[in-house]
Amino acid sequence: MVGYRALQVPEAVHRGMPSSTLTFIVSLDDGVEAADTAEALPATRPNPIILGGLHVLASHVRQRRGQAGVQLAVHPLASRALFGMPSAELSVTDFDARPVLGRWSVELHERLTETPGWTDAFELVAQYLADARRRRDGAGVRPEVAHAWHLLHRSRGTASVAHVAERVGLSQRHLNTLFRREVGRTPKTVGMLMRFEHTTGRIAADVRRCGRVDLAQIAAETGYCDQAHLTREFVRFAGTSPRAWLAEEFQNIQDGGHTDRSQWGDDTAESDRLGDPASP
Repeated sequence: MVGYRALQVPEAVHRGMPSSTLTFIVSLDDGVEAADTAEALPATRPNPIILGGLHVLASHVRQRRGQAGVQLAVHPLASRALFGMPSAELSVTDFDARPVLGRWSVELHERLTETPGWTDAFELVAQYLADARRRRDGAGVRPEVAHAWHLLHRSRGTASVAHVAERVGLSQRHLNTLFRREVGRTPKTVGMLMRFEHTTGRIAADVRRCGRVDLAQIAAETGYCDQAHLTREFVRFAGTSPRAWLAEEFQNIQDGGHTDRSQWGDDTAESDRLGDPASP
């Protein structure tokens, strides 16, 4: 959970990177303007509460000075317990959470805008999720799916689907079916997302620390065949090359740098452009 208030952010369009978590945002203002494509963004209206499924393509978010809210990275296997449906049923193109969450979410947004500080804001959102969990007591996922997710996450997405299926006692086909039913993606795609997420985090950390990054070295250390393989997967998920993306996110970095992680970039590459960031 991260609280953000963008005091010095230039007005622009931000590329929201895919990740292996769901994004849940409750705004402290009118809301977030987000679309699955840059072409669709001009027609969007602010959504006070954002909830997105497991994305495999970068979203586009209009960045405005003064935006504020609370953002959470939510485990996809918690979706049934928190939101009343598997994450496979959450939209990856319509980010408005109100049709899914109903009046509870509307009340949450209204109450959040009245909180006097971050501590109260965090407590309010945490209480909302705890209450949602209690209302759906018993909602969960099959243990084979949970264990398979754990194995993929522990390997940072590099474990083979055959190895994971064997460890959880299922055929690859059955595991694929269960993953699609629960999160809307196959184990292979989830693993690729996890590896991409870990890699972009490494890239962002190197850029912030020393202003440049060795992509070939990172590719070797994160399970890609080579730098070209990393670049192809980056283009697949981000819609642009590492260098082009770096230029968007870190305009002050000289040639040689590259960067980032999660949906709408809360506490990672955006941290140098947010005023009054906070996290519990």
